[in-house]
Amino acid sequence: MAAQERDVERWLRAVGLPLFVRKEALGDRLVSRVVPFMVFALVAGLFVQLGVDADIDVELDSTMIVALLVGSVLIVGVAFVAVPIVLGMLSARVLRAHPRAALPTGIVVLVCYLVVLPGVTALTSPLGEAAWHAGVHLLIVAVAVLLTWLGVGSLLAWAAHAALRQLTAIGALVTRALPILMLVVVFAFFSKPLWDVTSTMSPARLVAVALFFLVLGLLFVIPVSRVEMKELDESMEQAERIRLVQSSGLAELDGYASTPGPPLARRERVNLQAVLVLALVLQTLVFAAIVCVFLIVLGSFAFSQEVLQAWVGDRLTMVELFGVEVPFTWALVKTSIFLSCVSSLNFLVSVTTNAAYRTAFFHPLIHDARAGLAVRAAYLRRHEGVAADAAAGIARETDEPAAAPFGESAG
Repeated sequence: MAAQERDVERWLRAVGLPLFVRKEALGDRLVSRVVPFMVFALVAGLFVQLGVDADIDVELDSTMIVALLVGSVLIVGVAFVAVPIVLGMLSARVLRAHPRAALPTGIVVLVCYLVVLPGVTALTSPLGEAAWHAGVHLLIVAVAVLLTWLGVGSLLAWAAHAALRQLTAIGALVTRALPILMLVVVFAFFSKPLWDVTSTMSPARLVAVALFFLVLGLLFVIPVSRVEMKELDESMEQAERIRLVQSSGLAELDGYASTPGPPLARRERVNLQAVLVLALVLQTLVFAAIVCVFLIVLGSFAFSQEVLQAWVGDRLTMVELFGVEVPFTWALVKTSIFLSCVSSLNFLVSVTTNAAYRTAFFHPLIHDARAGLAVRAAYLRRHEGVAADAAAGIARETDEPAAAPFGESAG
């Protein structure tokens, strides 16, 4: 019974619903759930140290060699981001298959993260800096354990999985984004006043603008998600509920899938709403990245150096990566980021209001939420049934008359 319940709880965590798990099971297999993040942090920390210590100093006249070098730098940068994520995901998969390896693996990773990395820093830096790094790493471990116990780690892991899954639908996303892209390009991208504004933005001001649009998007999508989630469990028909539970692959819940579960607790409502909001935010970030890359590529072809010099003046500077100059200006990058923020807000509104966008992007999220609710209902009903059977067994044992002593007559 316990193993079957763990399978259900692992499924709920895997779909970003950790707070649907019973409170007494929140700390179950905590070590095996924390280790993948620690693997990610260890590899990322190692890469950061390598990147900080790297020193690229080249003087090249060939445009082709410069382009190859820039491409190599970009590939290395992508690898620095992707490799820790991939290794963290692989470690999670291995530990699910071999749970007994969680404790020794966790000890090794913790020693490397808390002792070895700061020790390497101590070889090239003052002892105080190494101690500070060790303290920061210890704080990261403590926060990771706390957030994993609360279920935030499962939400973040699900977010990473959802982001990767979203990349597979990038073709459909670009196709539906083209009308918005054309509006942005025609009415804003070729407008000199916009470049006057964006070229004077400092990085901090540009980040503040992006955060402003993020807050606007959240203020819009949170009430929408609250309305969509209202009475979602009660509105499911019995046949749909059974079908969703069966599609989850949790055969032990098939006998409990026909009835709704108890009303959602506050923490469960927050979890369900956070799943929907986070998924929409991820979709919007993917769209914003597409728009930004599209505009940077378009701008590099459409705007000559003379036009940008006339529009931007002395503020025209080239972007450098690791000391290598790339063929993009900071003004182009800033303008592309600003317009991607504007268009992403438009996209977010369209996803939740336009019928075609809802079918492509919003309805799958609602389907996932309904599946989670159906599994939750069966999971809780099954737990109630197991608890009731155990209580009935104890009651029967208590009510049975004590056996008469050997040799003593019953009469």
